Amino acid sequence: MTVTFSACSAPGDGLEAVLAFTTDEPVAWIGADRYRQESAAHNYRPEWSWLAARDGQPVGRALWWGGADASIPSTLDDVVVAVSDPEERVAIASGLITAGAESFGTLPEWIVDVAVDWESDPRAVAAVGWRADAARAAGLTRLTERVSVAWTPASDVPSPAASSGLTFRGGTDDEFLDLFRRVTVGSLDAHTQATVAQLGPSGTAADDLAFYRSLPGSRDDWRIAVDPDGLTVGFVLATRTAYDAAISYIGVLPQHRGRGVVDALLAEGLRVHDAAGEPRVVATTDAANTPMRRAFERAGFTVTKRRIVFDS
Repeated sequence: MTVTFSACSAPGDGLEAVLAFTTDEPVAWIGADRYRQESAAHNYRPEWSWLAARDGQPVGRALWWGGADASIPSTLDDVVVAVSDPEERVAIASGLITAGAESFGTLPEWIVDVAVDWESDPRAVAAVGWRADAARAAGLTRLTERVSVAWTPASDVPSPAASSGLTFRGGTDDEFLDLFRRVTVGSLDAHTQATVAQLGPSGTAADDLAFYRSLPGSRDDWRIAVDPDGLTVGFVLATRTAYDAAISYIGVLPQHRGRGVVDALLAEGLRVHDAAGEPRVVATTDAANTPMRRAFERAGFTVTKRRIVFDS
């Protein structure tokens, strides 16, 4: 039996077969209505929507997502494979990922959203398990579990008061580049650790600055925190995702950690969004980053889901 992998090169070329896939596995997946809505915004595209066919019959699909102006996708959002044999399922999924990566010239991270308590559900554990096998086979060898959180002005716990004596100001790109570099020291973030190992602190800082500058939202909403002695202690980026206001980055300089600075930074980011009338603010952090998870809890954020991220 032969399995082939191909993109939907035009809206009518295999797209209906791609959208016909469903799954009862307890992981997030993209339905036809959601796909069409995102496609109208140019976030899903035929050339980023791939189909696996075995002897001419559709057996799997993969959907990549990217910004409306992007030339290549930034994430793999969805892989569904409709075969029962575990080894064949993994092979088809990894084949889809590899074929897409070769076409795009890059291997985007794969995001799998699961329930908050997914580890207590054997079916969810199995669904993540075979996807992890497929990810590794395709070259996505690093797995990070992240926690997604959300805050609303009506949250039971209000945003923490900025009672630390800190003041906040904007900053130049050069200032933020230096701050991104300095906060890599001792970072608990898995992505930062991996990027530092690959690019070094300065390369990581340049990569971070370019990425966060590319996000929606106003660059004027980036804030640097200064203590009463005039010393810079950290920074917060109040930005947006494609869908919500977001706290995208909080950095505390190593010598100022453990003093509650993170609470004041988070409060400032929330103040910026609340002043703009944002009805919801989202954020994510590594499940293993206990200090940041506790800061979000203190600020009144609630956990909305877990996110499994496969990366290279």
